[in-house]
Amino acid sequence: MSRVDPAKRVDAILPLVAGQSQRAVAESVGVHPSTIRAWLKDPVFVRELDLVRELAARKPLDAEAILVAMDEVQARLCGSGPVTVVIPPGASPRRRRKLLAGGIAQALERAEGGAR
Repeated sequence: MSRVDPAKRVDAILPLVAGQSQRAVAESVGVHPSTIRAWLKDPVFVRELDLVRELAARKPLDAEAILVAMDEVQARLCGSGPVTVVIPPGASPRRRRKLLAGGIAQALERAEGGAR
């Protein structure tokens, strides 16, 4: 299974809260619809989705509160901890360099605030 950019999970929250179909959300964030279904089975993602849904139900016109909540969701889902790079045994030097470069790019992206 390939790893999906955690920011895409954050990008899927508001369209799901707004009632868009899983297929439409998948197309808008650039993932396969089965990825959205998998996220909807993930208790961490569902908890974040439910928090934003509940806020939107209580304060549907308070865009500032919803944006603040989305910033918090992004911090929790995207994390700011260390990047882990797994190099399989027997990986060629070229493959090791590619995996490490990907890890470095991910760490730099996090350091820049998740710029896409």
